Amino acid sequence: MGVTLHTADLGFDDISRYAREAEALGYEGFWLTEESGKEAFALLALLARDTTRIRLATGILNFYSRTPMALAMGASTIYRLSDGRFALGLGTGGPGFTTRGHGVPIERPLARARESLEIIRGFLTQQRFSYDGQWFRVKDFRLREGPLEGKLPIYLAALGPRMVRTAARYYDGLVMNWPSEAAIEDYRQIVEREASAVGRDPAEVRIFTLMMTVADPSDPASVDAMRRGLAFYCASDHYLHIADLSGLGPQARRVKEVWETRDYGAAARLVTDEMLETFSLCGTPEQCRKRLRSMIERGVYPIIYPVPRQDRIVEDHFATIRLAASYLG
Repeated sequence: MGVTLHTADLGFDDISRYAREAEALGYEGFWLTEESGKEAFALLALLARDTTRIRLATGILNFYSRTPMALAMGASTIYRLSDGRFALGLGTGGPGFTTRGHGVPIERPLARARESLEIIRGFLTQQRFSYDGQWFRVKDFRLREGPLEGKLPIYLAALGPRMVRTAARYYDGLVMNWPSEAAIEDYRQIVEREASAVGRDPAEVRIFTLMMTVADPSDPASVDAMRRGLAFYCASDHYLHIADLSGLGPQARRVKEVWETRDYGAAARLVTDEMLETFSLCGTPEQCRKRLRSMIERGVYPIIYPVPRQDRIVEDHFATIRLAASYLG
């Protein structure tokens, strides 16, 4: 398993302590968001020095606000600094951050995902590199330190079927959210079909998923925090496809309607127990243990995503990763 967090939720010392605790608990990867929080590469440089074993990854960086060369330079830096413990997760970043924050329109995301990947890989694997693309034209250029000696995995955030298709054809894997049984099965079928279509072994395309998790499933306040967290995602059109696949489309759309009135509490109260069970890790210890083990046995890598109570943000991050680790013994 891996673990993630919103980097704006914790201070530097707490994030470092959180990463070290995840490492001590046996987590395989530490996945950083960026969004509008702390700059990812700078924070990863700190964590590369503060940890020794756990893999460091971005989950995710958007490929609109940095050029592919800037992304390649950052990836190369952290890969070298961590002795090869780095993986790069990329995606559109969503309109809330990319369009409203960076002021960059999300145009032709499938083509942008492929072009960014090809240029980043070119810089990381070739002595000199040229590329004539739709957005970028690289002319006989190289990173001064040269290509990496090992392979740096690059993953794509994918919620809809077309982005899953792009990941299956070109990336090393995909990062999803809301891992319902129906969504996992649908995405696996897309991976098998599309990877095979371009001569790839589908088993080489890894499936990762954020796994929204609460610190104390027995506490109503903790469960309410998860309801609000799921309501936030219901407000995004990108998640409605997964809700439809899971047979919960009407419920998700109702939550979205109320969320858009800015009555966030009312929207959260509309999140049903079925939605909690389907889209998050929030139940009895046996239910959570069974779900995590089933996912891992099927080759799906869960990334524990704490959803804290607002009055216990730091404490709940640590409690959540301890609880999730206990499910797997």
